[in-house]
Order: sequence, then structure tokens, then C-alpha cells
Amino acid sequence: MRKLLPLPLLVALSLLARSAELPRPVGTINDYGQTLDRTQREAAAAHAEQLKTLGITLVYLASWHDPYGDPDRYASAVFDAWGLGRDALLIVFLRDARYIWEVRARMGPDVHERVSRGELEELLSGAARTANRASPGRALDGLLEDLRARLTGVSAPSRRRTPVWPFALGAAAVLAAGIAWRAFLCPRCIRPLRRGQSLGRIMWVCPRCRYTRAARWGSGPGSRRGFGP
Repeated sequence: MRKLLPLPLLVALSLLARSAELPRPVGTINDYGQTLDRTQREAAAAHAEQLKTLGITLVYLASWHDPYGDPDRYASAVFDAWGLGRDALLIVFLRDARYIWEVRARMGPDVHERVSRGELEELLSGAARTANRASPGRALDGLLEDLRARLTGVSAPSRRRTPVWPFALGAAAVLAAGIAWRAFLCPRCIRPLRRGQSLGRIMWVCPRCRYTRAARWGSGPGSRRGFGP
């Protein structure tokens, strides 16, 4: 008869097996999820240096694999497995099976004294929205900017918004095209109308189908104040 292992030992072996599935630390930026391009990686490294001067050691991890199926537990397990210190701030971007990015963080005791849990949760929620609407790289950059601003008491730079003028210009162009079609193009064959006169009145005539439009905004013959059918 096979002898069963004690329950505590089974639990310990299970935890050991799962910890073996965790990624290994490779420095400040652990981008296993391939979330950052070169520019974004450099920006994240610069943010890390700035936070270091404020007494916070930043560690970033992006991954597509969660052996626990629980982002909060995953972040805690990584923090412990990597032996992060009292001044460490671990930020985790984790993509789940639905291809949705979850953003979590774990703080050492010294960071807890600088950033409240409520403030951090607010930043993480905003980063998760940005990661799924735009990209994780932009989300991380905004999160670190906002975090540094809160630590230093300096307002974070405003996010660049999509300018409105291209849409307004496009709408104006469509409107101008509609006016041109109504005024100068034949509604039957889309040929340019030619200007002429008949009995002293200005006429616009299609050279192909002979569609005729009299110019009228005023009431007298030959009015130049507009067009009418």
C-alpha cells in the first residue's frame, strides 16, 4: 500500500512547484510580456532612476503567464520569490486568458509610508484602462509620471490629447464638396455645369445631358445672387 505524504508537505511541494514557474528577475525592467519598445524602456529606466532618488526601488514585470490564475496572488508570490526589499515597489502587468491586461503592485514597508494603498489603487486602475485602450507601454509611463508627481507634490504633465482640428477640417471639406456639387455639378451625370445666358438671365447648363439650372437668389432676370433648380 502506497504511503501518503503528510498534508503540510504536499502543500509545501505544491508551492515549490508553482514558484519554479515564476519568471526570474533580470533587473529593473522585466518585460517578459514584450510590452515596451526601446523608447518606452528607456523612459521606464529614467523613471526608475528618479524614483530611486526619492527612496523607492522600482521593479517592473510584464508577463502572459500566471500559474495561480490570480493576479493578486501572483504579484505577492513574485515579490516574495524575488526577495524584494523594504524600499521596493513591484509593478506587475499581467495579461489573462481573455487578452485583458491586469495591473497590480506590491510595496515594501518603506514605500507604504510614502504612498497610501488608496492612492496606489487609483493609479493602477487608470493604468489598466490605458493598457487595454492604448498600450501597456503608455500605461506604465503615465503611471510612473503620476506616482512621481504625487511623491514630489508637483503636478503631472497633462496627457497629450488627439487634436480636434483635423476632424473639423475634414467636416469643412465635406461641406464644401457638398456645396460645390449642388452649385456646379450636374445632379444627373456629375459633369461640371457651364455658365451661359438666356434672355438676359444667367443659366448653368450641363454639356452632356442638357440639364439646366437658372441662377436665382434674387427675383429679377440674370440675378447673380445664387442658384436654384
